[in-house]
Amino acid sequence: MADAKPDAEHIRSVFERYCALLTAGDVEGVVALYAEQGSVEDPIGSPVHRGRDAIRAFYAASAGSVALELEGRPRVAGNEGACGMLARPKGATVVIETLDTMIFDDDGLIREMRAYWSPETIRPDPA
Repeated sequence: MADAKPDAEHIRSVFERYCALLTAGDVEGVVALYAEQGSVEDPIGSPVHRGRDAIRAFYAASAGSVALELEGRPRVAGNEGACGMLARPKGATVVIETLDTMIFDDDGLIREMRAYWSPETIRPDPA
């Protein structure tokens, strides 16, 4: 995407790939979605993981242990997107309702990801 800002469809496709890669346990695939100095704050208020090495370490601890799906269509404004997601930890009987936001750089890579969830957004999984 060099020399062009990411469009809404690109941003939506990254949200979809993010869910698929995280669910599949593809740590390197997830890390490749991020800019070199990207950051993850998951959940809000926890330590921020900055740079691909820190991001890799963060996702290595969770990738593949949760099934993550979009809850509706990602909303996009400019180079930012937000979408509700449902996270189902494998082997658990709960679902975590989260709202993830992503800010993208001009190359279409994630510059910042923040996940809004807390213990009050964890509920029994009806599935």
